[in-house]
Amino acid sequence: MGETVVGFLNYLRNSYLREFSRIAGKNPRLQIVCGNESADLDSVVSAITYAYFSYIKDPSRPFLPVLNILRADLELRRDIVWVLKQRNIPYGLLYFQEDIQGLRNQLNCPIDAVLVDHNDTQSTARELVDSVIAIIDHHEDLGLHKDILERQCGPRIIEKAGSCSSLVYNYWNGLLGPQMNRADTRAPCLGLAALLIDTSNMSYKVEQPDVQAHKSFRGSIRDLDFDEYFAQIRRAKDDIVGLPLRDVLRKDYKEFDFLKGRGGAIRCGMASVVKPLQWLERQFQDQEFKATSSKFLKERNQDVLLILTSWTDDENRFSRQLAFYAETKQNTETVCKLADLVRDKLQLRPIQILDIPDERFRFYAQENTNASRKQVVPYMEEACRQL
Repeated sequence: MGETVVGFLNYLRNSYLREFSRIAGKNPRLQIVCGNESADLDSVVSAITYAYFSYIKDPSRPFLPVLNILRADLELRRDIVWVLKQRNIPYGLLYFQEDIQGLRNQLNCPIDAVLVDHNDTQSTARELVDSVIAIIDHHEDLGLHKDILERQCGPRIIEKAGSCSSLVYNYWNGLLGPQMNRADTRAPCLGLAALLIDTSNMSYKVEQPDVQAHKSFRGSIRDLDFDEYFAQIRRAKDDIVGLPLRDVLRKDYKEFDFLKGRGGAIRCGMASVVKPLQWLERQFQDQEFKATSSKFLKERNQDVLLILTSWTDDENRFSRQLAFYAETKQNTETVCKLADLVRDKLQLRPIQILDIPDERFRFYAQENTNASRKQVVPYMEEACRQL
C-alpha cells in the first residue's frame, strides 16, 4: 500500500475495491468523503486530503474521496484540473457521482459518508448515503447530524474559516502528529491551493484556522513560490473563455429549497460566475443570454435562478453583482419581494445589463462585497421565511 497520494488512490481502485468483500469483513460498509455539489477547488481538495490523511492514520479503513458532480463536469473547473496536473494526480483515479451509484449497486452495502465543505447531504448523495459519520465545514451550521459525537464516529467541526481545507488540514495535523512526516508533500500543496484561492492569497476573509494552516504549509512546503502558485491557479479559475453560457452557469452551481413563512418552498438555483454581467452580455448577446437562462431554469426545475458574479479588475478592485431570473408571474413577483428584503444587507443598487429590458430579470451591483454565496444563502433563507 503506497503512502503517496497517487499510491493511495491506486490502492483504492486496484486493490481495495477489487477485494472489498474480503477486506471489509462480515458487515461491510463503504466509506466515502464527499464534497459539496458545487465541487469547487476547496471541496475537491478537502475530500482528497481528508481521505488521504485518514489512510495515513489507519490504512485498514480507507475512505474514497468523492467529487459530488458527474465526471464529465470536472473539465469545466479549469483551476482544479490545473492543480491536479501540477501535482501529477490523475483525476481518472478519483470518484464521481456515477461511480458511487455504480459501487452501491455492485457492492450492495450501506454507504457511510464524511461531509466536507457542507454539513448536510446534497444532490444525488441524498439517495446514496445511509449514514453521515463526520463533518468538517465552514458554512452556516444547519444543526443536523448532532449524534455524530454520541456515536463516536468522527469529528463534527463546523467553524468559521476562509477555506474548509484549512479545517481539514489542521484537524489531521493535530491528530497525526509525527505521522504527518510520512505524508506525501502533494497533500499540503493541494491544501495550500484551496487556501490561497479562497482567501485571495491570504488577503480576504482570513480566519485563525487559515493562519494556522498557512503557517504549517510554510514549514512543510519547500521550493514553491506561494504568490506565483496563487497567480497561476487564479488564472486557470478565471479562464471561462470558450465555454457556452450553460457551462458557465453550471461550473459552480448549487440548489436550495427555501421554506416560505406561510407554507410551501421556493426552489432556488445559484450560479457563481467569475466575470461581470457585462462580460456575459457581450459574449452571448441578449437573445442567447435570455434563452439560456430560461432553458437552464427549466432543466433544473427551479423557481428562481440567481447569478452571483465576482471579479477583480485590472486595478485590483474587487466587485460583485447579483442577477435574479424567474419566469412565471408569481415567481417574478416573488423575486421583486426577495430583492427588496435582501437589498440593505447586500447593498444592492439596480443596474441595466440587457439592451432591451426584460421583466424576468433584475440586475444589481452588490456593494457589500464581503457577502459571497455563503452569506447570500442565509439572507435568502431568512427573506423567504418572511413571504
